[in-house]
Amino acid sequence: MKISMSLLKTVWLFAIVVLIMLGRGLPIWLLIVFTILALATPLVREFRKKTDLDERQVYISHFSSHISFYVVIGLLLFLMIQEYVKKGINPPPQWYLVLLVPLVIKFFINLFQNFGLRSGARGIGFFFAGIWLLFVLFSHGFQFETLIGSIPFLLMTAAAWFSERYPLYCGLGFIILTIVLLFFFGGWMKFDIYVRLLMYSLIPLPLLLSGIALLLSVFLKEER
Repeated sequence: MKISMSLLKTVWLFAIVVLIMLGRGLPIWLLIVFTILALATPLVREFRKKTDLDERQVYISHFSSHISFYVVIGLLLFLMIQEYVKKGINPPPQWYLVLLVPLVIKFFINLFQNFGLRSGARGIGFFFAGIWLLFVLFSHGFQFETLIGSIPFLLMTAAAWFSERYPLYCGLGFIILTIVLLFFFGGWMKFDIYVRLLMYSLIPLPLLLSGIALLLSVFLKEER
């Protein structure tokens, strides 16, 4: 029974993929529902306490997922390089979306699990503050516009610096800054959905996750 449970996620996802491949005549809403169920069911199980699986079964499940993840990344890179060599142009943004977003999510999960919520959020704040400063310097150089454009850098740096002492206020600050940046990046709405998802995942989303992580560290009373 344990073996069948450990294989259930793979069989379930495989069945959904086959259904989508064969279900061209099915209503789109039905395919969407099945896809959501296919993705949500294994994820919900990951966050629940696995009382029906021993450590070996958990290890097998995680190891197979780990290897599969890198196989998918390798296949994506191969297809993107082949597309570039064949047509001489960069692959469309949806390729980068599928490639980069899982890597970003994996990075955040590893960061928070290894260093804790508060330290992980602080590291993300400093990192993206530096990225923002470099972006402003490359865009405007050492001009007056650089001072104006550096305001988010100063806010991110301050929130990250004081996050150890005031995690609640700094977490709220990160979330408010994320909302402000969403209005600042309003010009992105003219891009197609794939470019928007990619850009939002790489810039505002990390700051939002930092804010949420700091708030959770307060409510869960994480030790320093």
